[in-house]
Amino acid sequence: MDIDASLLSRIKQGERLPSNTDLFVTQVGSYLFSQFSEEDELSLLRSFLGDVPADGDFDRRKCISALESYLLSSPADAGVSNSSGINVYLRKLDDFDLNEYTTIIRFDKLKVPTAPLTLPASRRYYGIEQMKQGELDFLRATAVSRSKQLFFMNSDMPMADMAKDLEFGRKWMFGIAACIKKGLHLNIVHSINRGLDEMVLGLEAWIPIYMTGQVTPYYIPDYAANVFHHLSYVSGAAALTGECISGHHADGMYYLTNSKAELAYYRKKAENIMSKTRPLMDIYDAPRRAEFMDFLASEAQSGGERCNMRSTLPIYTISDELFSRILRRSGIPETEQRTLIGYLREARSSFTESLAANKITDIIPLPRSDGGAGDTMKLSLSGAFYEKEIFYTAEEYAEHYEQTCRFAEEYQNYGISPQRECVFRNIQIEMKRGEWVMVSKAKSPAIHFIIRHPKLINAIDKTLFVYYI
Repeated sequence: MDIDASLLSRIKQGERLPSNTDLFVTQVGSYLFSQFSEEDELSLLRSFLGDVPADGDFDRRKCISALESYLLSSPADAGVSNSSGINVYLRKLDDFDLNEYTTIIRFDKLKVPTAPLTLPASRRYYGIEQMKQGELDFLRATAVSRSKQLFFMNSDMPMADMAKDLEFGRKWMFGIAACIKKGLHLNIVHSINRGLDEMVLGLEAWIPIYMTGQVTPYYIPDYAANVFHHLSYVSGAAALTGECISGHHADGMYYLTNSKAELAYYRKKAENIMSKTRPLMDIYDAPRRAEFMDFLASEAQSGGERCNMRSTLPIYTISDELFSRILRRSGIPETEQRTLIGYLREARSSFTESLAANKITDIIPLPRSDGGAGDTMKLSLSGAFYEKEIFYTAEEYAEHYEQTCRFAEEYQNYGISPQRECVFRNIQIEMKRGEWVMVSKAKSPAIHFIIRHPKLINAIDKTLFVYYI
């Protein structure tokens, strides 16, 4: 799997979560089962994993299930409860490493299918198993076609029965990955008329795809599917539509077509659906840096109450002199130093401007009493889309902390809430109460998620920030 074995220990201790839990556990479990082939070896493995009935055959499926229970049985050692779905989602973002994920699924070696597709001009699918095949046929038709047209997906069909089939889920995500690998952009309208935990569970599965910058998520406000459920997918190659009655998913039907006339109809239908949507979140990666800076500039002039959960000290409170000193000590090339100093001054100017209209609180980690901050604390450079990690020494972190305290004394609208423990290590969370939440990640990749859905905003407010302030 090309993964450091110490990752297993960190997962067992609750310090990490795999980027894709199902895939990771399946691969490790399959490896173990293939290596422990003799009966006495299997008995040893079975005893070690525990949670395996003494009677009956110990097959690959039972090995994978026992391994999942063994690895994920310990709660994470963290400062906030892990029971809330939104906290699990934030922790997965904090832990997620796109490079690690692409290595696991071998995305860099993924071959986009090119074999001729022998689907008829149209086809109907009845029942759960056929509907699964319909979704896979649509994704394959989209991946192998020559069309570079963006594709559209919207569904409020039930998820639970299809989600039980892990093999289908693997093939489905492979189909999405093949379309992304091909360079297509996806507009997806998520169904948010579900419970928060189920909604967050769906978003977790999309983390790797969101990180590519090739997906734009939306939702339809005030939408409710009480009796009828529908599915609408369309690309440059095919369209898939589906329907069922609530509580009767197995009696539903899908229809796949590649007829030009019908594709034109379904593309217009997708446009009409899009006209009813709002952004679920805006996603800014390095190519969209200019748009991200425009967002920050516009928000700096709008009023409101803001609260930020920091995994390190905010960049806008550090002095030019200390910042330059850290860059030089870290061996950063002069051209990059100049770029980063320009970013620092831009960030400080934008932040002080926003203080004129906003009351802002930063939740920040205190310097460690043992003076050991240098091993873990990094400069906050996600806003610069700078992916090199630059660490503080303990003395530098303490000096920047003192500068942050003085900054809070100088600006009446700025406050700090020091915390002894870091909730997150790799993400910063900024919230304008009642309007948006921004989750920023500095590495693998450098990216910013602006979340706008009220249910998600309220969940973060209630389960995280209110507790810490």
